[in-house]
Amino acid sequence: MTTENTQTNISHEVGKDLKVIVEGLLEDVFKIIRNLPPEALNWTPNQMKNSPFVLTYHLLGSAAYWIGDVVGGIPTNRIRANEFDVQGDHHQLEELLEDTKKRLAATLDNLNESHLLPAPIDLSRGVLCWGEVPAEGRTSVWVLVHDLCHIAYTLGQLERINRLWEIHLNDDQTAKRTID
Repeated sequence: MTTENTQTNISHEVGKDLKVIVEGLLEDVFKIIRNLPPEALNWTPNQMKNSPFVLTYHLLGSAAYWIGDVVGGIPTNRIRANEFDVQGDHHQLEELLEDTKKRLAATLDNLNESHLLPAPIDLSRGVLCWGEVPAEGRTSVWVLVHDLCHIAYTLGQLERINRLWEIHLNDDQTAKRTID
């Protein structure tokens, strides 16, 4: 077995593993989204800045951009600033999920040894949440892990909003019983 074949096999296996992780995280996100009633999708708790729709729309845009575009070379027309002032419904998020999953699958199914090399890539077009980015950039692996962390972080936010929605409903029902 040559070094090239070993690298190809390694990149293929890493891509498969990352695909399982990203698919699992997105499924967990959508378990919450699918269980929220339509009126909760665009509701923003007092303690937070974004609704479940905004958070999900943003995380899908981020994943499509960082994983699909920056790493995979599948262009997006993403304008990050526009992701925080949107409202919508379950159907819109499901369509966006399918598009994002296709982009991520295409990237991770075609991960190659160049993606695993410690060669920095240009990150100047995006906003990153964690870690300093040196002038020379970060590696594709760093970008992939960074966005998986972003999805997991957003999953935690959605779990919190789901609990706050349940409290909100209970408070409304208690108030109605008091009035009646």
